[in-house]
Amino acid sequence: MATKRKAVQVGAGMVGRVIVKDMIEDFDFTVLDMNENALSEVKRQFPEVETVQGRADDIELLDRLSKDADIVTSAMPGTIGYKVIENTMRLGRKIASVSSMHGRDDAPYSKIGKETGGLGIMMIGFAPGMTNFFAGRGYHQLDSCDQMDVYVGGIPYNPRPPFNYTITWSVSDLFNQFVQPAVVVENGEVVERPALSVVKPFRIEEYPEMEAFVSNGLGSLFRNFKDVKNMAEYTVRWPGLTEQMKLMVALDLFDWEPRKLAGCEIVPRQLLFDLFAPKYKMQTGDLDLSVARVVTRGFKGDDEVTYTYEIADVMREERGCTSMAWVTACTCGIFARAMCDGLISGTGMVAAELLAKDDAIYRYVMEEQARRGIFYKEKVEIKKDAKRNWEKN
Repeated sequence: MATKRKAVQVGAGMVGRVIVKDMIEDFDFTVLDMNENALSEVKRQFPEVETVQGRADDIELLDRLSKDADIVTSAMPGTIGYKVIENTMRLGRKIASVSSMHGRDDAPYSKIGKETGGLGIMMIGFAPGMTNFFAGRGYHQLDSCDQMDVYVGGIPYNPRPPFNYTITWSVSDLFNQFVQPAVVVENGEVVERPALSVVKPFRIEEYPEMEAFVSNGLGSLFRNFKDVKNMAEYTVRWPGLTEQMKLMVALDLFDWEPRKLAGCEIVPRQLLFDLFAPKYKMQTGDLDLSVARVVTRGFKGDDEVTYTYEIADVMREERGCTSMAWVTACTCGIFARAMCDGLISGTGMVAAELLAKDDAIYRYVMEEQARRGIFYKEKVEIKKDAKRNWEKN
């Protein structure tokens, strides 16, 4: 029997546990988390896993746990996930992280990794992650790219009023998308637009009409593809949520600054969290739906070509987790393996959208996704001689 490789998983939550599930067949895992209950659930599901209670940002602890590890995987909220990446780079190790950190450039961590021999890929889940991968795949097949749009959402299969929403990922990161200004590219210029300020209808497969609002989800795309003329990311939800969130923003309910409410000193966001999180946790029998569409349009020679990649993945009982956890964690596991196998190599930080140029990596990722029952559809539309006709007119 081949000797198992070793991995350290930072974060024992919904996604972290599924990363372990995805990789445990050929990796011995140590799982680090502060939450004793989360660690107990890991131990219940995977008795052979070593669990350690401790801080995710403790570099000495991470050093000890990962000294002989082949890979560190991380599934922490963005507020702490960046520190896990930084520490792993300082230690000269490999890391694949799903943490959403749209406001952070990976350049400082890349510089550290190049000095220490560390190799990492951040924001490598469903979105950002596969959405970046597909955006890059379309981009690299074009001579020039005029438009790049990303639509993504994790929503309940059966909407539950009044918000028609259930929580399938970090509530902290969920709240951020309603208030963080959205970085977009318009006519070649990087600009900020208020979150929720642009709303458009969205349809996918046989599902009823949804809505999509502009949000801060481009991640590293606008930094790595500076020649794309127009670029934006939209969050997909069932209709009505955008207007409800606009009201909450207007009432300052997402603020971190303490205020005096009903005679008590209260942090509005914490109050909202305490009211919202328990009510919209997934319940027994609930199913979730993960949807994404990535569209890149531009020219290849004289032809206008549009590449579209999309998915609508429904939670399945045999997976033992939500759809969002599955499509996020499996992606992290796939790229973590690619790093361990040498398919992704070098030092510093790498980006999904740049890796997508490599045909071997693209084939590997798509085959591995399909092996896990995750099927993305690709469509190519071509308008012949569009540039020549446009120039004539």
